[in-house]
Order: sequence, then structure tokens, then C-alpha cells
Amino acid sequence: MAYIDRMIDIQLAFGYDVGKGFVTGETEVCNLLPQLVDNQQIQETLYNRLEADRLVVTRQLGLLQRDRPWTAITVKTRQATTSTLNIMLSDAIQLKEEGFLDEMEYRLLVNAIQERVQAIRHKGSLVAPSLPETQLRAISWLQGNERVADFFIENSEIYNYNINDVLIFRGDQPKGLYVLVSGLCEAKYIPPDDEMDEAIPNYEFLTDLKFSEPSQEYIVSGNAIGVLGVLTNRPYNYTVRCDSAVQAYYITIQVVKDAFHIAPHPIMGLEASMWREIGIKLSLMVLPNVPAYHSWSSEKISMRLEHAFVPCLRAFKIFVVGELMEDIVLLDGVCQDMATREVFQPPCYIPRTVHRLIFPKSSQLVVSSQCPETKLLIVPAKDTDELDIMEDELDDLQCEMVSNASSRCLYHRVIRKLSVESRNKSVMRGRKRKRGAKRVNYRESVWGKQTSSSTIAGVGSHTDKELSKYYKPSLDNVPENVEISQNNGENTSQQIQSARQSRLDSEKEIFNTMLSKTKGRSSDSK
Repeated sequence: MAYIDRMIDIQLAFGYDVGKGFVTGETEVCNLLPQLVDNQQIQETLYNRLEADRLVVTRQLGLLQRDRPWTAITVKTRQATTSTLNIMLSDAIQLKEEGFLDEMEYRLLVNAIQERVQAIRHKGSLVAPSLPETQLRAISWLQGNERVADFFIENSEIYNYNINDVLIFRGDQPKGLYVLVSGLCEAKYIPPDDEMDEAIPNYEFLTDLKFSEPSQEYIVSGNAIGVLGVLTNRPYNYTVRCDSAVQAYYITIQVVKDAFHIAPHPIMGLEASMWREIGIKLSLMVLPNVPAYHSWSSEKISMRLEHAFVPCLRAFKIFVVGELMEDIVLLDGVCQDMATREVFQPPCYIPRTVHRLIFPKSSQLVVSSQCPETKLLIVPAKDTDELDIMEDELDDLQCEMVSNASSRCLYHRVIRKLSVESRNKSVMRGRKRKRGAKRVNYRESVWGKQTSSSTIAGVGSHTDKELSKYYKPSLDNVPENVEISQNNGENTSQQIQSARQSRLDSEKEIFNTMLSKTKGRSSDSK
């Protein structure tokens, strides 16, 4: 019986491997159909047949993973290892073409990699399934956040669901997220009634960018359901039904919000990691349509997106695209090119010719009140730190701490001031020390200045614990919003006076910054 069970596992593993290859091929053909077929009716007929076949095979693979999880895990491990070895082989070929490897070294390296590939293909041992706690920790947006994983495990429970139980109803408000431990779920997407060009639909299992068409997808163990709903607080656009008996972790939205404060880093934190996973999925569908990536394989694009990040841009009105940014993909919200006034709607690729992006917080871009916060996926240049990009590329004129209306008036005032002082050469000669251009501290723009109360109103009233590195102010603390804040329904004169004083301090800071920049340039030219 042991021998028979082993042979069954080997045959099922081979079938699972073939099935996954079939699903991958169907997905690629569906993406290439617009380039292969010009007739719209024939294209839709082929797409419907391919999608139906893909769903049938996907459901069978999910049922097989439910009944014999060790078989599916073994195949996935083998495929991941083989893919890594193939990448190593392609890198070795590239190193040889660039002259870093001679013929002898190249042959030895290629033979060693091919031996590993053959060993993986003929290896008959099975990989044991993971424990539920291990599956929760293996989620991509929890990698490196052990404190958050421990917090989720302590504040969540595993629930059992029967077949045909509904986990998420379309139109409901988000209340939490599910992490599937075992079983198979079916997700049916229905387009939203109101077309929102400023936001993506609340559905994280899309296989293409056809948001206006209904779709269906099967969800297997190890996936999280409801991540986008927790991040955006928008109603669900899909329904999730249990296609078999299901076990899943249920994490409430309040627990997730508390976890955001445990890992509040604007680039490496929990919220940024969740957006990064969603951004990579969308980018894998957006980038193949960009001419520069037409000849790239999906594996090569995935490798390029490994170092991408989604920063917190809540405190900026105008985003400067610098040389340290290779590619930018708009995930949610809208933005506008300052030069051409072209408005970008999500999800889309930001061309490399764009140098400045206007965000909805700026008065130069008029959007609806329901427009969400703009989210950008940034692919940095090689060997570039993410925080260096954010701190070096943004100056004081783009910071949200300064009112846009006052900064424009202040700009003309500064220009006139500089034109008068440029005639006085003695002032420039008598200047002994040159001041560098003041830059915005990206950490302070997200968490608030820790040492000064001139930028964020009310900081002095916080305790030392709240002013630690985990302190993250809300949008109500921004001076532009302080002016309209209400205390028990009425504006007090003290709040208005503090808001005016804060704005004056910000204007003085911009004036000194632009003055020092121009003087520094003129002294350098001399």
C-alpha cells in the first residue's frame, strides 16, 4: 500500500505540474489575443473558451491541493527551484557575453547548474505541508515583520466554514481579511455600478485589466482575501463562496489598523508592503503593454519588480520624478503631468518623459471628493536606497505643510527679492559661508517633526512616548487642514491664530530656502 500510495503521488504530481503549465499558457494566450486576432467577435469567442478551460483546470488543481496538499507543495517547490536555476543559467550566459567569464569557467558553471536541474527533476521525495501558523507567516507582505506576524497570531482565530458558505458579499463594507489555511474558495467579480475612473475596483484577484467585465477566479490555501478592502475601505466588488470545506484565519480590520502602528515605516512598513504586493500584481499586467517591455518575459519583469516599493505620499502635492527612478506605475488615485497637463488614471504606466506629477491635494488638479490617495509603485535604480530617493528628490515647495495658494504668491515675492539683491554684489562677496539647499525630511513629512511645533499644530501637547519613532500624525494635524478643524462644532480664535502663525512660519521657511538656493547657485557660478 505504501508503494501504491507513492506511485499515486508521483502520477498526481506530474498531472499537477502539467495543469499548472496549462493554466500559465492559457493566461499568456489570453493576454496576447488582441495582438493575434483583429476581429472583435472572434477574439471574444476565443477568450471565453480559453477562460472557461482555465477555470476548469484551476478548480481541479484546487481540489487536488485540498485533498493531497503535500503533492501541490512538492510541485510548487520543484517549480520554484527550477525557475531559480534557469535564472542562474541565463545570468551565466549574460556574464559570458559581457566578458566576465571565459569559456572554461562558463562550461564548468553551466554543467554544475544543469546537474542541479536534473537532480531536482528526478528527486522523488515529498515536501510535508506547512502548519497554519507557518502559512500565515509565509504571506509576502508579512516577510520581515515578525512582530506583526506574532500580533496577528495572538489576535486572530481559525474558523471552519462549510461548502457554499459566503465569506464576503458584494457591496458590503470591509470588516477584516481572511488567510486561507486549507480548502478552496470561488470569487466572482461583478463590475461596480458607478464607473470610477479615479480608483481601481475592490478586487485583488484580477487576471487582466478588463475592469468593466465580470470574471471568476478560484482561491487556494496560502492566499489572503480582503487585503484591498482593508487598505481602501471601499465596498467589495466581488463575492467569495466556499467551494469546499475551508479553514481560514480571520483578522478584523481594527487589528490590521493597530498593526499599521506597530510597523509604521513609510516604505518598509505593513501598509506599504500590502500596497507593494497589489502593485506588483497590477504591474505584471501593465508593463507588458509598454513598448520597452514587449520582448521581456514575465519572469524577467518579476525580477525587475523585486526591488519596487510603494511610498507614503500623503504629505506631498507635487511629486518630482528623479533620475534614481527607473519606472513608475500608478496604482490608485489620479495624477497629472505638470508639463503636458495629461491626466493619468489607474492602473497605468507613467512615461519616462514625465518630470513632475501633480497630486489631487494641489489646487492645480481638480478632482471629485471621492478621489482616493494617490499610490505609485516606484522601481528604483540599481543599488539605490528608497529613503534616499524620497528625501533627495523632494524639496520644500512640494511639501503639503505649505499652502499651495500662499506659496505661489510667495514665489513672485521671492523672485522680486532676489532680483534686487542680485544687483548688490557686495552682499555676495561678503558672504563667508554658503548654505546648502534645505530638503524635506521624508520621515518628518510622514510622521511629523519631532522637535518643532511650528509645522504640525498641537505637537507640543503630545507625550514623549507619542513623539517616538512610531508616532504617525493624522491628516487633521496638517496646518492646511487646521484652519477648518472644529472644536465642539465651533472655530476658536486660538486655533485660527495658531494656524496663521504656522502658515507664516512655513512661508518664511520657503523664502529662506529659495533665497539660499539662488545665492548658492550664483556663488558657484562666480
